[in-house]
Amino acid sequence: MTATDTSGKQETTIGVPWRSPALIAILAATLMTPMDVPLISPALPEVQAMFGVTESRAGLLITLYALPGILFGPVIGILADRIGRRYVLSSCLALFGLAGTAIAFTNDFSIALGLRVLQGIAAGSILSALAMTAVGDRYTGHQHDAVMGVTSAMLSLGTAAYPVIGGYLAAQAWNAPFLMYALAVPVAGLVFLGLDDRGSQPDSSTGGYIRAALRTVPVRRAVALYAIMFVSFALVFGGLYTALPFYLVDRFDFTPTTVGLFTSVVLLVTAIVSTQNGRLAARTRVTTLLAVGFTFYAIGFLGVAFAGELPVLVGALVVFGVGSGLVTPTLFAAISSLAPDHVRGGVMSLQTTTIGVSQAVGPALFTLIASTIGYQGVLVGASGSAGLGATVLVVWAVSS
Repeated sequence: MTATDTSGKQETTIGVPWRSPALIAILAATLMTPMDVPLISPALPEVQAMFGVTESRAGLLITLYALPGILFGPVIGILADRIGRRYVLSSCLALFGLAGTAIAFTNDFSIALGLRVLQGIAAGSILSALAMTAVGDRYTGHQHDAVMGVTSAMLSLGTAAYPVIGGYLAAQAWNAPFLMYALAVPVAGLVFLGLDDRGSQPDSSTGGYIRAALRTVPVRRAVALYAIMFVSFALVFGGLYTALPFYLVDRFDFTPTTVGLFTSVVLLVTAIVSTQNGRLAARTRVTTLLAVGFTFYAIGFLGVAFAGELPVLVGALVVFGVGSGLVTPTLFAAISSLAPDHVRGGVMSLQTTTIGVSQAVGPALFTLIASTIGYQGVLVGASGSAGLGATVLVVWAVSS
């Protein structure tokens, strides 16, 4: 079963409509999403020096940004279903851009934290969830999978590029990275003009909305897909973004800059593979793609853990990137196809909560286990967990 088999829609087109104003607006909005943390992480030492705060307090710029999305994501998704995608997405982008830019002009750290909370309410993975909701509204069949792959690729490209951009700008001035958020304001205008109100159902009551969602969404499949998403992102946040940097510094004596470059390689590979999601989904079932992706996770983690030479390390990271490029867009496309248009925003926005929780749990779990068995042991354990996930997915594929 492909990602679009569950939608009941038939479509043979696979190509991406690059000239579509709606697609341009969707991709532009998606490109704003990775500005959340990767852009300003390199600036944290400069922010600490500027405001004269401790490292832990400077880190609140990250923590206080992430928390609101976990709580407000579903609410904003429901609003997008009730009053229209373009109104909600363009408003979130405008608030995201204005609040982020304002941080560059404050000399009060408490105000900066408050502005980051506003950004967190408006953005986080909420932006990507709403953009992917718009993909589900407009494209069907294999073209839906192809566009979702390109959207996921844009997310990975931004995540790979922004740390480099943020680091360069922070070297010029502590507040320069925050000025980048101003780009979200014209993108808000682009979204407002480029999207329409398809998919919204403004006259439905809250009770009617929930009943419609429960009646039309295959709940068991949705729970299974979100569970897979949680495991996948916990492995990414805990393994790639947390355990890997410590391990590379300890075993290979890499500098932080080198670690960042290696992480960017993984994300670039993910982006390249994601662009092929439409073609892959046209030939392979969702469960098969996910099983193969988790198998690549397992091989990648194991290869990194036992890599003694640089070429082996690079090869293992590339394998992991391929796995991520298979799993991430496939999950996004499958979840988007679960729901009809009038409840898609609410269903898709749950990915904001899922990703947020995995972002909190993954790093904490990996570092806790590493304190006992070390980061090499953690990476081996992550390989085993990914292998177990692949096995479960193979069983699911055979039984479905």
